[in-house]
Amino acid sequence: MNAYTYRMLLVQGYQQDDVIHNQNLNLLARWTPFACGCFGMLGLILGSPSYFWALGILTLLGAIGSRSFYDYLYQVFLRPLTGLGDMPAHGAPRRFGCAIGATLFLLSGTGFHLQRPLLSFIPSLVIIPLAFLAAITQWCFASSLYRFIFGKKVDCC
Repeated sequence: MNAYTYRMLLVQGYQQDDVIHNQNLNLLARWTPFACGCFGMLGLILGSPSYFWALGILTLLGAIGSRSFYDYLYQVFLRPLTGLGDMPAHGAPRRFGCAIGATLFLLSGTGFHLQRPLLSFIPSLVIIPLAFLAAITQWCFASSLYRFIFGKKVDCC
């Protein structure tokens, strides 16, 4: 793992021990934002308020626990197929990201319910590209925002 990836995983709130010893963490950490972006895109295609509200509530699970809804999907369906091991618990920066994602999905659901195009699309079109960006680069906007707001330093490097 290169120094950039190592640092980004710590910024996202993964434990240093997991980053050092879990040889698959670089790939595993990409799953959650990738799945978030895919489920969000499906919501745009469906244009369903109920879908977005359910997605928002399920995404909120990641804000209140150490694993997200998407992590649980991995654990149940993909872990047995991939052999990449358990999804490690995530820390406060990722929980903060899940809270942001949940809020944006709930707003989109409300926009679709009220038939307000701006409220329907803008929140989703913010979170979906940011989720895919995190999946591709390991840079997470929400984790960086968390560090900025709370002044948390990364214990690394």
